[in-house]
Amino acid sequence: MKWAIRDLLNPVVTRSMLYGSDPFDIEAILKKVDAIKTMSGRKIQEVWLGEWNEKIARYTELRDKAEAAGSKASARAYAKMVAECNYACFMINIEDVEHKRAIYSGLEESYRHYTKLCKNRIEYAEIDTKFGKLPAYIHYPDAGRKTGYPTVVTFSGIGSCKEELEMLAAPLNERGIAVITPDMPGAGAAIIHNNIKCGGKQLEAAFDGIKKFVKEHKKLDEKNMANFGLCMGGGYAFRATVKNPRAKACVSLFPLLMNFADQGSIPVWMKRGKWSSYQYSEDYLEGMRVLEEGTHKADFLMVYSSDDNWMTPEASQKLLDKATGYKESIHIEDKPAYVSEETIMHAMPVGEQYHWVKHIAADFLAARLVKNA
Repeated sequence: MKWAIRDLLNPVVTRSMLYGSDPFDIEAILKKVDAIKTMSGRKIQEVWLGEWNEKIARYTELRDKAEAAGSKASARAYAKMVAECNYACFMINIEDVEHKRAIYSGLEESYRHYTKLCKNRIEYAEIDTKFGKLPAYIHYPDAGRKTGYPTVVTFSGIGSCKEELEMLAAPLNERGIAVITPDMPGAGAAIIHNNIKCGGKQLEAAFDGIKKFVKEHKKLDEKNMANFGLCMGGGYAFRATVKNPRAKACVSLFPLLMNFADQGSIPVWMKRGKWSSYQYSEDYLEGMRVLEEGTHKADFLMVYSSDDNWMTPEASQKLLDKATGYKESIHIEDKPAYVSEETIMHAMPVGEQYHWVKHIAADFLAARLVKNA
């Protein structure tokens, strides 16, 4: 065998660690995977999900005991662990849509429990679009009792969910910014509960709905807002800024525009299969060309990497060139750690550097939205 079987899980491990899963928990489970005698995708899935479910049960018990004892700090910490374990399960590419829905429901419920224990207010909301409602959270930097909060809308792509977007929201909350984390078409509850598939028309409707939502919300400042996205969400953030000239800034971390990307490098599981078919509209690739339309004058920060095997530096440069206002770019030169030739993924290079990149991104946005930042 050319490479370790655990390498197949590199993308799942990377994103789980980004979201906050404990590295020792991950390593313990990977050792269980290594111990499988007869390898198969089904067996790997069985072991991965089984081990995480054991940890979910343990941390849920600790959460509930801490709550019963009145220890809110411990309850909050364990509640986040439960959500992180559920997220690690959600990251597995499961073809059985009903099974995927059940796993997501576990993540959804555990994250909702966690939000009730947080010091800052995290408010559930639904954003109207002509294709249906986009479930979302508003992460306030405090108790959420004020008005006129500077606002950032965060975006991610296929396979993500609003729960994952807390990692983009947290550094902005620390800088006094309210953050909207929507389930975009094809992602999270938008697809699983509301059947809003990912396609050009659905995305355009989402951008319009989010813009209207911010405008009509009594606590959010539509005149003092920006867009922030990771992966496919980086392309979404750019297009959302094009469609909203009032946006002051845009940050795209490792942006992916499917029509700019090397189609030969995009994995098969993203192109076909029961789960992929469930997420995408029929005219998905053609419809996604809408993201290429237009430009904006907002301040723009883009982070990219030469080790991205989906978007070449030249493809990333095309997006940077589209912005006509002030702009900066950061070229990630660090080589991905969780990688093998067979499994390198688009999100890995910048994902592995997010722990320091997030502060640059948050400062870039805060400098444009927060007085005395």
